[in-house]
Amino acid sequence: MKRALLIASGHVDKYFAERVISALREIDNPLMFAAADGGLRTFDMLGLRPALLVGDFDTVEAEILARYLDCPDIEVQRHNPVKDDSDLALAIGALAEKGCAEIYVLGALGGRADHSLANMRLCYAYKKRGVSLYLLDEQNRIRCVLATERHFSLRRDRQWGKYLGFFPIGGTVEIKSLRGVRYPLTDFSLSDETAPTLTVSNEISADSAELELSGDPAAGLLLIESCDREESKWIRS
Repeated sequence: MKRALLIASGHVDKYFAERVISALREIDNPLMFAAADGGLRTFDMLGLRPALLVGDFDTVEAEILARYLDCPDIEVQRHNPVKDDSDLALAIGALAEKGCAEIYVLGALGGRADHSLANMRLCYAYKKRGVSLYLLDEQNRIRCVLATERHFSLRRDRQWGKYLGFFPIGGTVEIKSLRGVRYPLTDFSLSDETAPTLTVSNEISADSAELELSGDPAAGLLLIESCDREESKWIRS
């Protein structure tokens, strides 16, 4: 399975990026580097060269961009600034076309709320196409689980942070059971209209959380693992 690390234009701490890259490289699968517009700035800071560069290049400094545009080992996909998709969406689409089934994204959270929300919605859109996106920052790991997957398990020793939350997207999800957590659920219909804050700040209390779900086959859950800033293992102590 082909994997990619994609860096978007949002702020990315160098220490955090280095640790994530190190962890991803330990997995025995090839890892492709890609930058969406201003994400090139982070690769430049890290001294790494992306294999793919996508965007209209309105958020990356001209002097940085100039050092990479003519590199023969970098594929550049330049787009008109007047477009229907964000630079990140275009970059994800390009990676999906190259067969990447897992894409880890840095720099997609924590800035403008409209961009953060749109990026979370991309997790759902691409999960429906068979591509798993993981949006990462020092406090959060966000991905999508589809109702048609029926079962999801998360080990406590592998979670990103202390808290586990999830939110419906694309329709109603039937939570048949949620076990191994501080606040279990049984036979609950989760939609945008039902208890919008009920599934915030749960905690895994057993060795793993076990989620059984069904419902609208078009629907899914945005799954968010998070922690308070002072508890993050990714922040330099």
